[in-house]
Parts: sequence; C-alpha cells; structure tokens
Amino acid sequence: MSSAKKIGLFACTGVVAGNMMGSGIALLPANLASIGGIAIWGWVISIIGAMSLAYVYARLATKNPQQGGPIAYAGEISPAFGFQTGVLYYHANWIGNLAIGITAVSYLSTFFPILNNPVPAGIACIAIVWIFTFVNMLGGTWVSRLTTIGLVLVLIPVVMTAVVGWHWFDVATYQANWNTSSTTDSHAVIKSILLCLWAFVGVESAAVSTGMVKNPKRTVPLATMLGTAMAGIVYIAATQVIAGMYPASQMAASGAPFAISASTILGGWAAPMVSAFTAFACLTSLGSWMMLVGQAGVRAANDGNFPKVYGEVDSNGIPKKGLLLAAVKMTALMVLITLMNSAGGKASDLFGELTGIAVLLTMLPYFYSCVDLIRFEGINIRNFVSLICSVLGCVFCFIALMGASSFELAGTFIVSLIILMFYGRKMHQRQN
Repeated sequence: MSSAKKIGLFACTGVVAGNMMGSGIALLPANLASIGGIAIWGWVISIIGAMSLAYVYARLATKNPQQGGPIAYAGEISPAFGFQTGVLYYHANWIGNLAIGITAVSYLSTFFPILNNPVPAGIACIAIVWIFTFVNMLGGTWVSRLTTIGLVLVLIPVVMTAVVGWHWFDVATYQANWNTSSTTDSHAVIKSILLCLWAFVGVESAAVSTGMVKNPKRTVPLATMLGTAMAGIVYIAATQVIAGMYPASQMAASGAPFAISASTILGGWAAPMVSAFTAFACLTSLGSWMMLVGQAGVRAANDGNFPKVYGEVDSNGIPKKGLLLAAVKMTALMVLITLMNSAGGKASDLFGELTGIAVLLTMLPYFYSCVDLIRFEGINIRNFVSLICSVLGCVFCFIALMGASSFELAGTFIVSLIILMFYGRKMHQRQN
C-alpha cells in the first residue's frame, strides 16, 4: 500500500478511541442507570483490564507486528486456534456492526419520525451499511478521517457534560442513585463490569489494521495506549456526573442521555444538535469497524482459513470483494430482523442475544493474544510487566464470561466447538 494511503498516529488513535466510544458512549449512561453510581467500581476494574489488554497489543505490535492482530497471534499458539479466532472475530464483528447501524438509525429518528417504524428503519440501516462499504473502498485515510471527525463531534457534548455538568451535580441525587439494581453491592458491581467491559471492545483496533498504518512499530503501541486511556477517562467522568444530575429512572428511560444533559446545560435547542452529533459518530464508528472486518477477512484468507476472495486486495491494499461480501451478509441479517419486527416478533430480543454472543466471542481472541505474549516473551523477571498485563488481560476475559447469561455462554461455547469441527474437516482435506 502506498504511504499516502496509510494513517498516522493521530488518525490511528482516533480509530482506537472512536471504535470504543463512537457508539458505546451514546447509551452508556442510560444502561448504567439501572445499576447506579456503584458502577464506578466496575469502571475501575474494567479500566485495569482494558489497559492491560492495551499493553498486550502494544507490546505485540512492537515486538511481533502482524496484520490481522488477534487472528495472527492466536495462529502463533496453534493453527487450530488461528482458524477458530479468524472465524470468531470476523463474524462477531460484522454481526456487531448491525447494532451500531441500528443505534445510528434510532438517533436519526429524532429528525425522521418514520424511522420509528421497523421497515423504514431496516431500509435505512441497510442503506447506511452500503454507503460505508463504498466509503471503505476509498481507503483507510477516508475512514480514519470520518472516524476522527465523529469522535470529536460526540466528545463535544460528552466532555461538556463531564466538565460543566458538575455545576448541576447533586450529592443527594448521587447517593439515591448509588445502587439502583435491587441487588447486593457485590452483585451490582459484577453486573456493571460486563457493561463496562463491552465499552472497551475495540482495544485491538490498531493492531488489526497494522497493514494500513504508517510506521506500525511506533504508531500502533502509542495509538492503542492513548486511545484506551482517553476512552477510560471520558467514560468515568461522563457517567458519574450524570449519575448525580438526574434520577436513575429518568436516565434509564432515556434514548439520548447526552441530549438531556446538553439541554440542561445549554437549553432545549441543544438536544437535536447532540442527537445529530451522536448519530454521525455512530455512523463513522460503523465505517471504522467495517474496515476492521475487511482486514480480518484478509488475514484469515491469507492463512488459508477463508476463501481466497476475502484476501484479494487492490493496489491500495483495500479488500473490496471482502467488504462487499460482508455487506451482503449484513444486509441479509438486517432483512431477517426487519421481517421479524414487522411480523410482531421480538427481533430486539433476538438481536440482543446475537450481539451478546458476538461480543463474548471476541473474548477468546483477546485471551489467545494474552497467551501469545506469554509464549513470545516467556516467564521471567525481565518481562515481568508483560507477564502481569497478560495475566490481568486473561482475568478480564474471564470476568466478561462470568457476567454473561447462560444462553450467551452456551452459544459461545457451542459455536467455538463447531468451528473446531470445521477445522478438523479442513485438515482432513489437506492431508488427502
């Protein structure tokens, strides 16, 4: 790929932070309102885990840079794990991308009420998928620019809330909102950890896109650490101040928490603007995640785990055919969800379960990456920091699995085993 098409430190940091915050921050205060301010302990634990994973990917990118990130690192432990991770990571991400598209459409419904209906909303989501598929075909530079712009726009109301919102912070309200989960404090913290962990999915973004980054040995580690730290600071500040501004019931029922805080701080005119900013951030985050899906497909194809068409790239390193295939699959799933919605089925429940499994499937790739760093650097005093961060990263993954429902855990386990069955079939074909 020509250097003109590659992205630098600022843009790469924007991709990492944007992938985590672009859509995750949009509804986070509303999600955490059902738990309460006690979620701050979940944040502390999650940030320790996320920074540990960030260090793991930064270290691997410096010492052992590989295009495809988690897929490549799992393959270094065992070809079977590489195959499993390639399939898990690829499909988890394109399925999860639809959640981002749906979130964007829900914010756009503020301006276009017709999008509250399932069929128009489904059509809009499909249109968004194809628009950003073609944007990705223009190259990583365009995607990173849009993601960085989206990050800046969404940070305006978020940072404003985190900084200025303390003027409206009420200690009594915060105390009343401390634990709204109707469970013990320990259970509330465990429950909050899962939500907080999900907010950091994307920590590997720069490592996956190594092939599209200028000077990856320097840029990827810095972007990974800076992007993760930026997300963590913003998450804690914004969610905690909102916990002291409004009753938990009001925030839990809100579909646009930062639009509400902006209205309090600036006036009612700010709500539509914030909704527009948030919708744009979700859209650009979708574009960035689609770039990662394309790169993950390239790596899997190069390893012989996906059909060769996924690995075909143009002169700029863009997997156009792979992007088109991902868009086709996203379209098919969106059509299914739309039909279920229009028929009165609980598509939201189905999609929530699908995305829950999709996120949990990323925990195995994260775990394998931590194990690969231990394999690469060994267990000794000289690499003590790497060892500690790898172990903490593994614990991070275990906690995510502990917080999942029985259905999601069963789905994750079954899918992981089925993929290994296909790997056995593949090895048999090679031997014969």
